[in-house]
Amino acid sequence: MIYDLLLKQGHVIDPSQAIDGIFDVGIREGKILNLGTELDASESTQVLNLKGKYVCPGLVDLHGHWFEGSIYGIDPHISLNHGVTTVVDAGTCGFTNFPYFRKHTIDKASIRVLAFVHISCLGLHAPFAEELRDLSYARPKETARVIEKNRDVVVGVKIREGRMTGEHGIEALEKALEAARDVSLPMMVHISQGAQTREILRRLRPGDIITHCFQGRGDGITDPHAAALLPEVKAARANGILFDVGHGCGSFSWDVTRKAFEHAFYPDTISTDLHRYCVGDPFHVDLLSTMSKFRAMGMTLNEIVLKCTLNPARAIGKEAELGTLRLGGIADLLVFEEEDGEFEFMDTHFQTLKASKRLKACHVIRQGCLWNPDAHPISLRDLYDSDREVIDGMRETAKKN
Repeated sequence: MIYDLLLKQGHVIDPSQAIDGIFDVGIREGKILNLGTELDASESTQVLNLKGKYVCPGLVDLHGHWFEGSIYGIDPHISLNHGVTTVVDAGTCGFTNFPYFRKHTIDKASIRVLAFVHISCLGLHAPFAEELRDLSYARPKETARVIEKNRDVVVGVKIREGRMTGEHGIEALEKALEAARDVSLPMMVHISQGAQTREILRRLRPGDIITHCFQGRGDGITDPHAAALLPEVKAARANGILFDVGHGCGSFSWDVTRKAFEHAFYPDTISTDLHRYCVGDPFHVDLLSTMSKFRAMGMTLNEIVLKCTLNPARAIGKEAELGTLRLGGIADLLVFEEEDGEFEFMDTHFQTLKASKRLKACHVIRQGCLWNPDAHPISLRDLYDSDREVIDGMRETAKKN
């Protein structure tokens, strides 16, 4: 047999090769062996007939929280259930707990897990005890040292700007930049209410990433006094700064997204910011539902696939191996369909949007191994009172607005 697995007659979308059409995909020993129009089914151990379905490179979720030793973290295999083959941890750990995260999660996972390391020594603390109100937690030298020891899985430095940094916003940013410069890797910056967004944008380097770009809590990318983007946002994009969605439980607004779209400003990457507060009720976030929201707002499938495959892979310097179906590459793929019907999607301000289409995972292929969605049993920790305070606070804010 030539192939271990042959995908027949799927509509292949691979932006890395400008492919958009009906093709067969032949897989052998965990690699893409062939891509053609009439591959012989008799030469494969297993064949999937995918007529009417889409095939794309395995999805890359650029922003989530996968260290279960954190109050935010969840099992990364939940994303494999959702059709994702690579997840990137967005700084749940700092230099002190990253080695444990690697040993017990990254190195053992069936899904590929990469990571940003937080400039705060302990990573994310908790909503009631934010990580950089005390600037002594920011440790550039130790952060850089741990990154150097883990370059095969670490992709950059993370910092959250807003109430998490208290009065130290720009000083904390400079410490994160110091670490990122030392290791020559990008920095991901979370912006939320209280962030000095204009000044942050001025200080970022080409390749750095702003996440939560469509949050509507304040101090975001839009001018609060005019129906326009901040001029610093346009200048940042022209300078090579990337803008990531990072949906989460408080960072995606229909209104902000519409305003940005009116100015032809679209995200570079679409990600979930998946964590304990947004994975279940009331938000039910996953990457395919987040992609469906952008489909409902008028983006094409090709645009959306680009922003969940090649673009995030390129953002972390992994475009040669991830987000592509190039021959000889790792056989990470998603088979999905676009359902027609009546669907309702919600932003993090509890505003809803009706849509006629929804994306649904059919099969997930990770290193040539075929998985069905929801194949991994996932156990989520019970919510604490402090967790419920966060979710209830979101509801109350939405009612007031």
